[in-house]
Amino acid sequence: MMRRLRILAAAILAIWIACAALAETEDTEREGGILGTGIVGTITALGSIYVNGQHILFDPDTDAAKLLPGHTVAVIARLDGAQWHASHIRQILPLVGPLQISADGQRSIMGTPIILLDEDAADIPADTWVAVSGLWQSGQVIATRIDRASPDMRARIEGTVFDVIPGQPLHLGGTAIGGLLPSHLEDGDVIRAIGEADGNSLQVSQLETGVFASAPGVVLIEGYFSVPTASGLYTVLGSNIVSYTDNPAMIDPAARQFVCSRKGQMFPVNADEPEAEGLSSVLSDCLSGHVE
Repeated sequence: MMRRLRILAAAILAIWIACAALAETEDTEREGGILGTGIVGTITALGSIYVNGQHILFDPDTDAAKLLPGHTVAVIARLDGAQWHASHIRQILPLVGPLQISADGQRSIMGTPIILLDEDAADIPADTWVAVSGLWQSGQVIATRIDRASPDMRARIEGTVFDVIPGQPLHLGGTAIGGLLPSHLEDGDVIRAIGEADGNSLQVSQLETGVFASAPGVVLIEGYFSVPTASGLYTVLGSNIVSYTDNPAMIDPAARQFVCSRKGQMFPVNADEPEAEGLSSVLSDCLSGHVE
């Protein structure tokens, strides 16, 4: 876990170097209706918050003041001199619902498996309502934090959908999503479905799409690639960023990725490269639009 945090700190240092050089450009650009850069990741420390190690200031009167290390967030931020300032922060909750524990100890929410990184969460008994923070990997969620939740809280699932057939029920992870039959979704879209938990299904009364209210031109995100579809479409799960490949064997869904996207172009960076100097160069190309 400490190695992971050191790698993330190096990656975010690279972002800082790249973005600092582009601060003036970012101040004058307005892409997708939002001024700034979108950052999606996990809070690693407080004060105000550190997202993947990056210090971001926010208004203490906002809901962001309730966020804790391990929570996953989507942030719209911009540089003011050498300091990030958040104009919008939204907590991402891949799963909320009653905890299911199988005979072999596998934990899941509404049929979707969760992998525990927080040892404290191992003591939470079955049927306890929990809110899961973390990253999607294939059909499961790698949980960075699990909080107990009130049964009065509505069940929810947030992630990337595939095999979308207009007018037909959706599936996300191991969860069947019923109640609403959307006709406007496409493979690779991110949804937030909210409703009532029913075994391995979610009966939806509210459905939202997208990670940000209006997509920023530049997004920096950590996550896992999806398995490419027959058309070659793949995404960073939970990101709403899609791309295509003519060599699906090159996509590794088991490897954690660090990705920059600008104007619809996805630029993956090896997240296991510890040298911030090397990351700075490739991220600078992405942020400046010089992606080959």
